[in-house]
Amino acid sequence: MITLLSILCLILVILLLTVIIEIKRITVELTYINEHPTNGFVTTYTNLPLTKELARASNLSLKNSRKLQQIQTQQENQVRKMLTNLTHDIKTPLTVSMGYVQLLMRSVDASDAAQLERIQRNLESVNYYLQYLMDFNLLQEKSVSLKINSVNGSELIENELFNYYDEFNKRHLKVTPTIKPNVFLQTDATLLSRVCQNLIGNVLKYGREDVLVSLAPIDETHIQLVFANKGNQLPKDPSQLINRFYTADQSRSNHSVGLGLSIVQSLVTTLGGRLSLSTKDTWFNVTIILKPLKNSIRAQEDQTKGHDH
Repeated sequence: MITLLSILCLILVILLLTVIIEIKRITVELTYINEHPTNGFVTTYTNLPLTKELARASNLSLKNSRKLQQIQTQQENQVRKMLTNLTHDIKTPLTVSMGYVQLLMRSVDASDAAQLERIQRNLESVNYYLQYLMDFNLLQEKSVSLKINSVNGSELIENELFNYYDEFNKRHLKVTPTIKPNVFLQTDATLLSRVCQNLIGNVLKYGREDVLVSLAPIDETHIQLVFANKGNQLPKDPSQLINRFYTADQSRSNHSVGLGLSIVQSLVTTLGGRLSLSTKDTWFNVTIILKPLKNSIRAQEDQTKGHDH
């Protein structure tokens, strides 16, 4: 009798140890699956009903979770596609409308010109926020995959400034660029262009009199891009301007969500850079530090000098 009880106790102990070992192993597998991109499932090496049921329930949960992730990914792709199509559908007639207004303003009398100017301002306002919507969609797409190439940052920024030459003159802004030639970096040219365009747009909207733009390496692996402009009623805490729902223009607090510099920060972050804001006297400064993702700045400059010779 005692021998039989001993055998039963031994069997129970072995079963208990087997269950504990299997539960620990299933837990380890489940943790790994949840923390890594894999299509694997948990397994069990015993025919014990308890562990088999635990593995089956865990795998069912994994299947449902992956199915929901696939549905969510499909929905996000559909939303991005719809948003892209929608913004482009709006952009085309908006651009045409703005062109017609500019043509009409050349051949109307003073009374009609005032009304056309109001229409033009409203169209420009719509275009202003539509561009932010397009930037937001661009960020969603670029967060999936960046197109990294060797980009001549000096030429890119100079070209962007030249494209807005007429706008600077129209607003009586004197732009002083200090851009070191042939500063290369490994980056996404589309995002870097949008960073410059957004900062130029911010200068055109809020800048007064003088604008300074500089680009130069600060060490072997970092470059610094600065947009500085004089302005009126500068914020006491410029870092608040990065807040997506903050606007410095209180007269537009009911219409603006303050996306400008928030979009720029998101673009810079996507490029692996840092953005900081500061004010001094009547100057508002946006400083961006970017790090080339592959080659050093000096290597790129030496390559350019070699081609020059």
